[in-house]
Amino acid sequence: MEQSKRNISKKSWLLIKFIIAAAALWFIYKAVLDKESMAGWWDIILVSVSSGNHPVVFLVVLLFMIINWSVEALKWRKMMRKIEALSFGRSLEAVFSGLTVSFFTPNRVGEYAGRVFHLSKADRIEATLITVIENYSQLLVTLVTGSLGTIVYLKLFVNIPAYLWTGVSILLVLFSLACLLLFLNVSILETVFRKLRLPVSWDHYLRVFSFYSTKELLSVLGLACLRYLIFSTQFYLLLQIFGIDLSIPLCFLLIAMTYYVMAVVPTIAWMEIGVRGTIATYFFSPVTIDPISVVNASITLWLINIVIPALIGCFLCLVLSLEKGGKDDRIRYPATDFFRCVCFFYFLVLHRLETY
Repeated sequence: MEQSKRNISKKSWLLIKFIIAAAALWFIYKAVLDKESMAGWWDIILVSVSSGNHPVVFLVVLLFMIINWSVEALKWRKMMRKIEALSFGRSLEAVFSGLTVSFFTPNRVGEYAGRVFHLSKADRIEATLITVIENYSQLLVTLVTGSLGTIVYLKLFVNIPAYLWTGVSILLVLFSLACLLLFLNVSILETVFRKLRLPVSWDHYLRVFSFYSTKELLSVLGLACLRYLIFSTQFYLLLQIFGIDLSIPLCFLLIAMTYYVMAVVPTIAWMEIGVRGTIATYFFSPVTIDPISVVNASITLWLINIVIPALIGCFLCLVLSLEKGGKDDRIRYPATDFFRCVCFFYFLVLHRLETY
């Protein structure tokens, strides 16, 4: 009887993974291949990449994609150690799978589901909360860098009174410090939530906010900074490939502004092409007369850093599971556990959307 239930659970999980992979592939097809506007882009990228030393630069950008998500896997693995030990390969597999699920969920909240279902022993809700903290470290770097970049951007490109610029600068610095202090003292959230008199059943989950010391959080923040530098460099190199020749400080300033706005604009991964291009064009318009090249660089970065990893995640969700035939010891998730977590993830979705 027990063996029969176990087999049903494995089949349910394989079916879920198949549905996720199929949905992601459909969304990727609709976003990339089934668009007339993308037809011309493929010709442009081939011409741009094949000229001069651009093939080598493009290979570096691709290599940085692997390094980028490898650093993310290390970061997530480091955070998960408190509840389950993971190999690097398994962490990377979880990160790619998370990208697949996140491709069709608002602001990529589905990434939590895609990752935590690669855990075999840890509590799924605890793992989700830890993933939220880990993702906040990356958001923190974007917010702080973007806030400081905004101060410089306003000074260089926006004609506002000195007193207004000073006031905005002070507010942005205070905002950055507040975000940083919240992350480094995330344990305070446990005290705050306990005072809200939440259901007793939540007490077990609230303890995750006290798992990490300031030293451990600083280490995670350092990896987040490294990731930010990697994908910012990717954007810079792609801009060079497409003929946008700006000084490195100016280019990184405008890239920081682009990521800053992207971080707060609610969107879905497969719809990001237009949003990314629009935001990047807006910030680069004062310094370039070739907005199309900025859009092309932005689209290319999206394809390299989001679409390709999402396709890898589809492979991991579908092909590897079928090859293993359900024999993997990690595949032990009953359908009830899955739907329980889905409810929790969509609670996060609704909460995220309410903030906009």
